[in-house]
Amino acid sequence: MEISLDKVNSRSDPYQLFLDSIRSPSTMRRYKNLLYTFLKLIPNQIYIDSLGKTPQDREAITLATFFVDLARKDLDLASNVIAAFIKEDKKRVVSGEISSQTLPNHIKPIKVLLDANRIPIHWKSLHKLLPRRESKSQDRAYTREEIQKMLDVSNDLTDKVIVLMFSSGGFRLEAWDYFTWKDVTFFKNDDGTYKGAALLIYRGDPENYFTFITPEACKALELYREHWKADIGRYPKPDEPLIKSIRYPVIRRLNQKGIRKRIDKLVSDIGLRPPLPPGKRRHEVQLDHGFRKYFNTMMRRAKIDYLDKEDMMGHKIGLEKHYERYNEEDFERFPEYQKAIPFLTISDEEKIRLENIKLKEEKSELEKTKEKLEDAVQKIDELWADKQRMEKSHENN
Repeated sequence: MEISLDKVNSRSDPYQLFLDSIRSPSTMRRYKNLLYTFLKLIPNQIYIDSLGKTPQDREAITLATFFVDLARKDLDLASNVIAAFIKEDKKRVVSGEISSQTLPNHIKPIKVLLDANRIPIHWKSLHKLLPRRESKSQDRAYTREEIQKMLDVSNDLTDKVIVLMFSSGGFRLEAWDYFTWKDVTFFKNDDGTYKGAALLIYRGDPENYFTFITPEACKALELYREHWKADIGRYPKPDEPLIKSIRYPVIRRLNQKGIRKRIDKLVSDIGLRPPLPPGKRRHEVQLDHGFRKYFNTMMRRAKIDYLDKEDMMGHKIGLEKHYERYNEEDFERFPEYQKAIPFLTISDEEKIRLENIKLKEEKSELEKTKEKLEDAVQKIDELWADKQRMEKSHENN
């Protein structure tokens, strides 16, 4: 092990310090984009007036270095630039383009950049410029009927798999950039039918967690696997992407951008995403997050344990995680998830099938209970008969 001069000098790069301070890959991607959006808005004239020079290019690394140098030289000017950005973003909140909950997320990457470079901006005064957060989000979840319509209009099996996994798994859009076939663990009944499946979210990421999908989604995924074999000539390998793009002759992942385009087409086809009226900038249902909200709503209706539900959605649950009572690799949460399967199932035929299975199981349990009661009555009768014989024998003696 050696501490080289190059490694020491790399710690003087403002943008690299920003990257080093972010642990999650998904957070890093989001923060890089948001920071670059902010940096591009700063005109070169500000750098000329303050530093006497202008950026050679408009790349993120260069602009980050210039903004950090500006902040080191003039904290008040840097604060004023951030304040102007907040005020412009607030106009988007007023117009309905973004929500009041979204704006603080646009500021976080700027704070990470300056904190990583040890620049003491007075953030408390800047946070006071943020709009008051709405007590409740204005957008809603998809309804089961709307999801049914998406399945009805989708002629492509890929779309059906996406919709069913999204609605029954409750994961975020970014998860599609991680999924491989080894992330799915199927559970089957004795007769070979599906119970459901466990789904690993963000494999290899410190924030990975397990959720589950319904038997309905399992059947669609298994059918997709058969189509894969018909198309490629073999079944997918464990490390290959769960959903492949059809645009390339080789196997390449259908990433979150492609997933989003497909969902956009489906919701447009069912008339759920018409052109926005003047003055409105946000649709009633978020394109991908509407599925996550549907999942959350159905889990609540099924009266799933709150901590289990939060964990299956990848939410942080505070100190409870340190007192974890489950071993996720053993899928001990699945019985809790099974309570929600009837609520998360989309097709009427599948719901009827599940209800019939449940009725058969309940009938079987009743028959078992009846047999136990009959056995108990028989044993009581036998004991009573034995007692009568003993008493009669005692009287004769």
